Amino acid sequence: MEPDLNSRPVITGIGLLTVLGQSAGETWSALLAGRSIADHARMAGYSGAGRAIAMARRAAAEALANAGWTRTYREASDCGIFVGTSKGAIESWITTEAPGEHPGFPCGLAQIAVELSREFGFGNGPRLTISSACSSGLHALLRAAMAVESGEIRRALVVGVEASVHPLFISSFTRLGVLAPEGHGCRPFDRQRRGFVISEAAAAVCLESAEKPVGRPIVRIDHWAAAGDGTHLTGGDPEGKALRKLLHRVVGPECDLVHAHATGTTVNDPVELAAIAASTQSRPWLYSHRGALGHSLGAAGMVSVVLNCLSHRHGVVPPNIRSTQPLAMNGLRFSSELARGPINRSVAIAAGFGGPLAAVGFVSV
Repeated sequence: MEPDLNSRPVITGIGLLTVLGQSAGETWSALLAGRSIADHARMAGYSGAGRAIAMARRAAAEALANAGWTRTYREASDCGIFVGTSKGAIESWITTEAPGEHPGFPCGLAQIAVELSREFGFGNGPRLTISSACSSGLHALLRAAMAVESGEIRRALVVGVEASVHPLFISSFTRLGVLAPEGHGCRPFDRQRRGFVISEAAAAVCLESAEKPVGRPIVRIDHWAAAGDGTHLTGGDPEGKALRKLLHRVVGPECDLVHAHATGTTVNDPVELAAIAASTQSRPWLYSHRGALGHSLGAAGMVSVVLNCLSHRHGVVPPNIRSTQPLAMNGLRFSSELARGPINRSVAIAAGFGGPLAAVGFVSV
């Protein structure tokens, strides 16, 4: 039986912190102005072992204020916290100074959700942390949406955060051969793509039951799907079979914008492009924020969600700023310039090393 899409959860608040802006508005303005990064970028203004926690707190505060959730709503047992991150607050365990700097911090991925709960006075609702590599944020949103739709809870704060621009991980990705040369930048779907650059970000949304939400809905989630591609540790099936099946269920014939994972790697971009083109006949705009913001790993999926919300609100698709020699688009619209037009339905895609995949669709309310 098909679900009642009108009962699917709605997003009523957004928050975003990136290397190009300290809020959703600042980042959005920077993207529309064509700003971008060319190399790995660590978030300025955040230091010490609690960097990831402080970043998550900033994005969450913006989303909560945007949705108008008072402490009364946050303390209710039907309000939960869902965090997506690939590494958590890594500097709380990767440096020897951490224990003395932040005594009493729990160690591990759950650390961020615990601190957010304390900071904003959440009650006895569920707290869940999901780590599925670069699809972590979108999987957290998907899990929260299931909890809201099932009636387990009425509202959820969903946060994707990553603060891991660190020599250890830069060296690891370098050995895998997936990073762009210095100064080249990330160029999704471009003939000159050479890999991605690593950045840091935190993105948050307030997700609510469609029945009497506290905040004003921005978009409603309609379809979602998750899959696993076990072909290779760092590379997917060259035919994209799992991705194609997932997108067939989510993208559909009527779609205005597909926010691709598209990290600018030589192998994976063409596979994703072919899968997207095969999933729709509506000639949607194709966009990836990696060209401007770099790849924020476990936070990237939630960054895509917040940017999709802004595209719905303003009827604008930011430019694919570094992709000036695009691959053949096969029925998709792709521009290195700002594009204007109504965005009534959009999709966000995320994928991670090891094969986790996720796609979520959004409809304007």
